[in-house]
Amino acid sequence: MVDDLIPAHISGRRLTVLHDPKETISQEFIDIGGYIRVSTPKEAQASSIEYQKDILKQWAEVEKYNLVKVYTDIKSGEYKYLRNELNEMLNDVKNGKIKGVLAKEISRTSRDVMDILELKREIASYGGFFISIKESYDSRADDDEFLLILHAALAQKERKQTAGRVKLTQMMKAKEGKVNSPNPAYGYMLSEDGQHYVKNPETYPTLRFIIEKYIDGWGQQKLAKYLNSRGIPGPRGKKWHTNSIRTIINNPVYLGITMYNVTTTVRTADGKRRLVVRPREEWIVRENTHEPLITQEEWDKVQHIAEQRRRKYEHEWTCERKYLGSAILRCAECGSKVYGTKINIKKGHTEDRYYYYRYRCFGRNGKCTPPMKTWKMDKVDKMLIDLVKNLFSNKERLMKSLNKQLNFCEDKDREVFARREQITNRIKKIDRAMKKQQMAFEEDVITLQEYKDRITELRNEKQQLSNTLMELDNDLTKVDTVVEKFNRVFNNLSQKINRFEEMPPQEQVFFMDNIFEAIYLTMDYKITNIVFKL
Repeated sequence: MVDDLIPAHISGRRLTVLHDPKETISQEFIDIGGYIRVSTPKEAQASSIEYQKDILKQWAEVEKYNLVKVYTDIKSGEYKYLRNELNEMLNDVKNGKIKGVLAKEISRTSRDVMDILELKREIASYGGFFISIKESYDSRADDDEFLLILHAALAQKERKQTAGRVKLTQMMKAKEGKVNSPNPAYGYMLSEDGQHYVKNPETYPTLRFIIEKYIDGWGQQKLAKYLNSRGIPGPRGKKWHTNSIRTIINNPVYLGITMYNVTTTVRTADGKRRLVVRPREEWIVRENTHEPLITQEEWDKVQHIAEQRRRKYEHEWTCERKYLGSAILRCAECGSKVYGTKINIKKGHTEDRYYYYRYRCFGRNGKCTPPMKTWKMDKVDKMLIDLVKNLFSNKERLMKSLNKQLNFCEDKDREVFARREQITNRIKKIDRAMKKQQMAFEEDVITLQEYKDRITELRNEKQQLSNTLMELDNDLTKVDTVVEKFNRVFNNLSQKINRFEEMPPQEQVFFMDNIFEAIYLTMDYKITNIVFKL
């Protein structure tokens, strides 16, 4: 009878049952998975994979484990979150397909202390265990994780030492003007000895086309579309994009310059990697290391054009040119969102500007009659500013505009009250039913198992109803919250309302986004409905 009792702090809570991996120590032929990681897909590493597989199979056979699957990643040992096979293996442990993980050595799982600890703890949280053959490590016998930390620290130190040796070799090559990248910049290929860039006869003509047309006035998007339309493969054999064009026109490698040690990767607190730029004095720059593909004059022209376009782009998209009603405005006919857009003026026009601004309804929901509707942005923005000034210059007028939605909320509140009362009554009935079940069990009318099943069913239903009741209570406070919010906004904005049009655009946009959910606009510039953001 005592064994069937449940403590008060456990009763009614959905806690999972602990599956201690130590229980499997004495068991035989447990299903486990093997994990293998190599750094690169080189041929020597491929033989290492087969060797590790044999080691895992032989060990599992001798120690009487059932090795059901071997997971293999060809990735760096520094970041475990980038390895697909490792994540699949963890998922299989979680789902109970395997009970443990076997590796040839701890460094095969990761070469970072935090990653190794997190990996072991995640496996243990699923009721699994981790074994490493080389170190004779079994997580089931390492309660304080002391041994794992020692082995992980050694693996991390080894990685740092190896990376340091590789880095030193690469820096020596860079100082000698040799290349370190196996993937040459577009227009180049590696020399026969693999130490320098030489002109690629297949891609060089396309590179020259890009440089010459960019100087002639072609933009990045136009160049990418043209090259794709001609079926010309981009870098790495993929399609052309504006980013690939931008990389070419900004790459000093085409001047015959080699640059190295410019960036490095750091590890963030959450175990992710982030690329950062090194201090300029650490850069290694060598000139005349290979044949230049553009002249200095062409380079200067390209950079001047790119800078001019960059400044123009930044000017057009600063806070000085914000679409005040974009995504707030709605087409009164179809209800679709209306967005601000910049329209270029065709060549040959006599206007002083090369573009103008409009609001557009694209009619994407299929309910809008053609043609596509547009509104003059200046005129609509003035309407929106006047609307805000009129509403917030008089509190009674503002509350009158709100009244329609608030009345809707009041109607909805009546429904909520009715629903809330139904749920409250049902919860009371459940409480009475639970008491009856307890009395029936105490009087031996029902068995213990019948009592447990019925009580669990009633508790689950009560929990669901309590959650719904909480949501309804939140809905009931909505109107009061709305009124409080608009009083706060009114007090803040009423002091500035006379100069609302002089406020910074970002501040205007902030108020619009926080006040209005939708403003419906007709083709003849009339506002038919206003929906506040309640």
